[in-house]
Amino acid sequence: MKIFPEMDAVGAEQSFYSFILGTKSVGYESLVESRKERRRKHALPGRVVPPGSPQPHRWYSVRSNPDLKRMNLSYEDAAKFLRDVLHWPDTKDFLPSLATLDALIVSMLERIPFHNLTLLTRERRPPTMDEIKQDMMSGIGGPCSVVNSFFATLLDVLGFGPNVYLLS
Repeated sequence: MKIFPEMDAVGAEQSFYSFILGTKSVGYESLVESRKERRRKHALPGRVVPPGSPQPHRWYSVRSNPDLKRMNLSYEDAAKFLRDVLHWPDTKDFLPSLATLDALIVSMLERIPFHNLTLLTRERRPPTMDEIKQDMMSGIGGPCSVVNSFFATLLDVLGFGPNVYLLS
């Protein structure tokens, strides 16, 4: 069953917002205008974002990301995490390769829980880099932002960089 009759993309989007918000003039037009304003506000200096194009992103490699630098994850911390949390037997001869990357991903998925309980037990704010490091080093895990930022930093410290990016 189709909710909307055959129409172009703009007409379908207008019909969708009319259906959800109850009125075309208030819902759809205000959403389009707020989207245009957001693009103007966040555009890079000297760059015009044409309508219909995606928002510009400012991606940093993990090594140059100012937020992730505050995690202060050392090679010794990374080796301790591999031994104590992921239960890797020997980290002395660790070499970055596709096989070790695959094994790291599998170990992370098997041993680090994804959950949002820490968000419910702490005050309502994003976790600090110290909290992320502490939660991951203890094996507590956390939501995707915690696990992914730690894992990206871990990969860089273990030598998989310099082109490790956190795209979230």
